[in-house]
Amino acid sequence: MSPHTGHPHAGHRHTGISHVEIGVSDAERSLDFYRGLLGLRPAADAPEPERPGVHWLDADGALLRLAQAPADSTLGGWVGDDLQRGMRHVGLKVGDVHRRSERLRDAGVTFSIEPTRAVGDVNLAFFRDPDGTLLEFIDGHLHYHHVHDQGLADRERSLAEARPADAGPVFDHVALTSDDLTATLALYRDTLGYPLIGRLDHTQDPRGFVIHYLQAGSGVLEVFTFTEPTTPAPTDPERLGLRAVALAAGDAPAGQERLADPDGVPLRLVTR
Repeated sequence: MSPHTGHPHAGHRHTGISHVEIGVSDAERSLDFYRGLLGLRPAADAPEPERPGVHWLDADGALLRLAQAPADSTLGGWVGDDLQRGMRHVGLKVGDVHRRSERLRDAGVTFSIEPTRAVGDVNLAFFRDPDGTLLEFIDGHLHYHHVHDQGLADRERSLAEARPADAGPVFDHVALTSDDLTATLALYRDTLGYPLIGRLDHTQDPRGFVIHYLQAGSGVLEVFTFTEPTTPAPTDPERLGLRAVALAAGDAPAGQERLADPDGVPLRLVTR
């Protein structure tokens, strides 16, 4: 992958997505889902000491941190409407969406969006984990409506073409909804150095739906924006579902130890 060039402060401190934290109500049930059904592996090298109620899984490119939530926890105001700001879903790349979806269907998992051909000429399907966290399977490579970095787009295509049809899930992206694209790009592109790969314009969507894709290390940030008004992100830090994104960082200088996402996405820096 090409280095993060052409952006202030780029490339040498923030190297991409380290892990995503997910709150769960029943750790064993969630491990059966993520490890048993999806096929993710226990992480060999977690970025923190072992602690009760926390399980680390390796999604090959990023980790998932499953954290036991307090009793009677809920999704804490998170709703499955893309117009709500903040974290929306985690995307997992597979060799064949239809094949992998059948495995889920046989296990009784229901789909928010059935396997389908989508804008950008990829196959995708959306489903939920046992606590309602929204996940996506995707295969192929995106045909962007506008390419910002041809090298990164070509790399994505090459990786997709080399992935066998029976390949299991690996981490691909985190999606978030932004109310102010300029402010979001100022953080992720200009400060953190994540270059824009390309853009998709969902011209048939009456909400004025656009997705910008940024390369965040080996993973991707999908930034959703709409012309329709958006609603605030949930704020409960111990809720079920998507809680936080951790970014791998090196020698962050004074003033960069903490990051503030303009749409309320909890961000953490991991220096290990």
